[in-house]
Order: sequence, then C-alpha cells, then structure tokens
Amino acid sequence: MAVNLEQFIKCLEDIELMSRADVQTVIDAVPAPVRPQDAEQLARELVRQKKLSEYQAKQIYAGVGRGLVLGNYVVLDLLGQGGVGMVLKAEHRRMERIVAIKMLSPNVTKTPEAMQR
Repeated sequence: MAVNLEQFIKCLEDIELMSRADVQTVIDAVPAPVRPQDAEQLARELVRQKKLSEYQAKQIYAGVGRGLVLGNYVVLDLLGQGGVGMVLKAEHRRMERIVAIKMLSPNVTKTPEAMQR
C-alpha cells in the first residue's frame, strides 16, 4: 500500500532519517514547476539527491519504513534473500560504519537446533 506525502514525511521523522525541516529544505530547493507534489515524487527527489537509498525510498513508500531501523543500525539496502533469511546492508548511526546484517527467517528459528546452527 502506497503512502501519501504526509505519511511519507512522518515516517522519515519517526525513524529519524530526516527531520520535517530537512525535508522541507529539499522540497523548497526544487524549482516550483517540478517541485514534488506527492510521496512518489518526493521519494524520487530524495534518492536523486542521495538523501535516501532506492531501497529506503521504496520501503517507506510501501508503508514498511519502520523495518529500516534495527537498534543502532539504519538499513540501506537488501543484499540478498533466500530460504534461510535475508542479508541487509546497514550503517551504524553513531560509528557511521557499514555492516552486513543477516536476518533469519522465522521458519529457521523454530527449533533449538536451528537456532544453535
């Protein structure tokens, strides 16, 4: 489900990727005839200006932006996905270090033996 412009901006604020003021600065910097009028246009502009990755913009636009923050890590991209889970590219907020995070599928963690593996 696609979000509207206000929901998109609120999500950016809630997950602390950008403040409302920062978003407004981006919008105001775009010439009036091509200024973003909806969430999709804003997402494209933020990606174009490298304020968001394509993956982040797609996730927020799809309404699942909360999954972009895992503790102190901000998810930047999906590196791979398979039967065991997925691997995400993320950045530590304070250390600004890029890492890979492996998220196991719930099916894999059902038994103690699987968890140990």
